[in-house]
Amino acid sequence: MDSEGTGGIFQYVSHSPPQRARMHRLFLIQELLCIICEHVQNDHTGSIAAGRTLASLARTSKVFHHVATRVLWSRLDGLTPLLRPLASDLTFTAETATWPQPVSKLRRPLKMAEWEVLRGLARRVEHLCVHDPARPVDVSVVLSLCHPPTNSPLFPNLKSIIWNDERAETFSFIRTLSGPTVTSLAITITNNSRKWHIPELSILASLPYVCPNVTEVTLPTDTFPSLSEALCAWNKLKEIKCGAIEGNALLHLAKQPALRKLSFNMINNAGLGLDSSLPSGAFSCVRDFEIHAANMSFLDPFFNRLGGSPASMHVLVDTNPPPTSITSLFTALRRFSSTHLQDLSLRLKTPPSPRVPSSHPLQLFGYPQLQANVGPYMAPHNINLMGYPISVGYQPPLAPNGFHVLPLGGVSTSGGISTSGLACHTFTLGDFIPLTCFESLSRIDIDINHSIHLDDDDLRSLVSAWPHLYSFSLNDTAGWRTKSGITQIGLIAMLDCCPELQKLCIALNTDAFIEVPSDREGIENTAMRTIGLADSLIEACATVAVAAFLSDIFPNLTTIVAWDSVVMSRRLNAGTYAERWKHVSEQVNGMNKVRAQERKWWLTDDEGESEAGDTSQV
Repeated sequence: MDSEGTGGIFQYVSHSPPQRARMHRLFLIQELLCIICEHVQNDHTGSIAAGRTLASLARTSKVFHHVATRVLWSRLDGLTPLLRPLASDLTFTAETATWPQPVSKLRRPLKMAEWEVLRGLARRVEHLCVHDPARPVDVSVVLSLCHPPTNSPLFPNLKSIIWNDERAETFSFIRTLSGPTVTSLAITITNNSRKWHIPELSILASLPYVCPNVTEVTLPTDTFPSLSEALCAWNKLKEIKCGAIEGNALLHLAKQPALRKLSFNMINNAGLGLDSSLPSGAFSCVRDFEIHAANMSFLDPFFNRLGGSPASMHVLVDTNPPPTSITSLFTALRRFSSTHLQDLSLRLKTPPSPRVPSSHPLQLFGYPQLQANVGPYMAPHNINLMGYPISVGYQPPLAPNGFHVLPLGGVSTSGGISTSGLACHTFTLGDFIPLTCFESLSRIDIDINHSIHLDDDDLRSLVSAWPHLYSFSLNDTAGWRTKSGITQIGLIAMLDCCPELQKLCIALNTDAFIEVPSDREGIENTAMRTIGLADSLIEACATVAVAAFLSDIFPNLTTIVAWDSVVMSRRLNAGTYAERWKHVSEQVNGMNKVRAQERKWWLTDDEGESEAGDTSQV
């Protein structure tokens, strides 16, 4: 109660207590609360931000508390969150030489009351990633959790396990986690030098019997019999990602009716005898293949035995495939349905190595010298294509094979791929034509150690067969190694044929860019954010014109990637051309910002004129 004085008169003002805000009845629907909390969990880029938001939501109202708490604990990164609600004298952190971050350790064994709290939290966990590098726990913590004082499972509702702990001593904990509720199991050990001991292999072999309902499994890439035995023991698998598979396991998986995705490697494929061991129509239900092979010789007999029609085919090879093998692969794919294959990838494995700068950053590329009998020079005349002036006059003669092949300077590339003295085949339209029968192709990713040459007509012939294409990449690592025949004419035609295009990596011929046009009306692609231009050549005087063109057709483009791989960076003049394309990328970014400002001003002016017209009519 307050009092006020006005002219000697006291007035008493009483404040009634505020009314409680009522929760809208929509928030009493549990399904709606679950959708809200799951959206919060999935919408945040980091688990920490999502956890803080869910924790705040749980403290907002009793209505949200139960649902938000359940979602907050449903996904757990590491074991540290389970220890924090326990007594403060139970754990401590200490610096170790093994981890850059402080490691949580136990001062004493857990008491029964602490076990009850921990079990209450573990009961909410549905998806567990065992190791969090930012908050590691000591081996003693993991081993203590292996022996809870109960016969029931410690995590009774666990559905998926991601085992990413590299320490061999902790692997026995996976038996404690496993149970009949687990449907997804991923053992992601990235340390290839890690040695698997007999106790660990025994645990691995027992997992199909501890968690028999697994449908998605990721196993180590190491080669040992326990892996194949484990795969044969699971009968409900839908997705498999593993290393080498023995012949018997491959035969077993070929007959599985539920299998939809198979990712494996066949590094040592000699002597498998796939022609005789695999039945005809094998893997008839598999829709996605990811195959890592030592060479292409394994793929022909494998494809000849496949049944059904896969939707995606990803192939990774260790050695550069000969041109005949690649053409044979493309031809073999035609036996599958033309309406099912949507994703095709063929890449040569290139181990990472340090980037080597060009030894002659200012030296020009050594193109073949013009012959003496090329005839008199003809002054180029200009035409306008969609507002862009293009020079179509004299062109230097082609090399004997029809292309301007860029010299590699005898530099050995990384990953065991030597280009010194190597006669690389040049892939042209005829090599890619077999793929045009797949009208549903939406993604094509090919990277091989061979040259590529396509011109505008070739590109149009290919992409016109793939109207749903959203990703198209050719030799983004190796480069095309020939002067591209694709000009802005072909690029615009490609955008017209593929309106859904979002990712692109090709080599572009920039010779025709002579000046920035005053205006242009044409096609544009607003979905493209990053474009790859491989080893495209560009002169310093053409950077502004190229930037204006790219900014015009890609109004939302932010990044241009060119000469960016280790293989291309070892070529002569790589540093010079990479720097020029960097300038183009910066200019495109600036131009697009100016265009966005102009569009905003135009919209503002149009709205002002519309309002003024309405006022004048009144």
